[in-house]
Amino acid sequence: MDFIYALVFGSELEDIIIIISKEDAIKQSINYPNHRVEIFSKTNSIGYTPTCNYYQNGEFIQNS
Repeated sequence: MDFIYALVFGSELEDIIIIISKEDAIKQSINYPNHRVEIFSKTNSIGYTPTCNYYQNGEFIQNS
C-alpha cells in the first residue's frame, strides 16, 4: 500500500508540508514534536484518504 505523509502546522493549506518517505516523516515528527505528521493511504482510484494514524515526536500513534 502506498502512503504519503503531511506535516500539519496549522489549519491553512499553506501550513501543510507533504512528505513522501516514511523515514523523513518520522524525522520531521522528531524535529517538530508539537505537531503531527498525518498518514494518508492511496485509494484504488485517484487520490489519498486519511488513515487517522500519525507520527508525533517520532512515535507512531494508531487511532482505533
